Amino acid sequence: MPKFKGAGRPRRSLAPPNRTLTARVRRLIDLAHSGKVRDASRLTGIPYPTLNDLYNGRSVNPNLATLEAFCVPYQIGISWLLSDDEPNEVPRKGIVANLPPDANADVKRRSLRQVHIPFSAWPMCEVFTTLEYKLERMDANADRPIVGEASGDALRFRLATFLFQPLLAAERAGEKETFVGSAEGDQENAELLERWSNTLAALGEMWRVGLPSLLSDSADNTPVSDGGGT
Repeated sequence: MPKFKGAGRPRRSLAPPNRTLTARVRRLIDLAHSGKVRDASRLTGIPYPTLNDLYNGRSVNPNLATLEAFCVPYQIGISWLLSDDEPNEVPRKGIVANLPPDANADVKRRSLRQVHIPFSAWPMCEVFTTLEYKLERMDANADRPIVGEASGDALRFRLATFLFQPLLAAERAGEKETFVGSAEGDQENAELLERWSNTLAALGEMWRVGLPSLLSDSADNTPVSDGGGT
């Protein structure tokens, strides 16, 4: 059997990123996808070779379409990818959406509440961003799944309410800690955040099974061609 050069050698570790773009792309993909570039490619619609070159630092000058395609699903600005003046931490580290008021709260204190879906609960992040992307590109009419004629913030509210129905139902049934770790003030509590992330990851996996037709071919995203230099 022929031996190939390098066969059996351990994979070389990545060289430390020496450009802001490389460092930020790598930081986000490591956080959201545990470094799996192919998963990020599937979500963003950016061809795997293009995104892999960005991740490994072989490309440092992608075109604007590629940058925009990368930023949209993660809801970050292009400036964060490119500017040394921006903090290194990934902005928000997840998705923030509104949910209906706590049904068990005092009537006078009921108001919309924010829910945080951290990147560490990636299955739920992926389901949310995939559905939001697809639904926004469907005709807004009463027959559109989940969100009907809604748009903008109303679309996002209906989508979040739909996806969180199992937890909302548990809350109505008296589960007091259903939304543990969801409030902004709880984000510094590592134990609560891990519990919350695990709950949302399991919920996301459930929706992957429960909504196969809506989530399939999710990258209706037209693949982004990259005309930038390296």
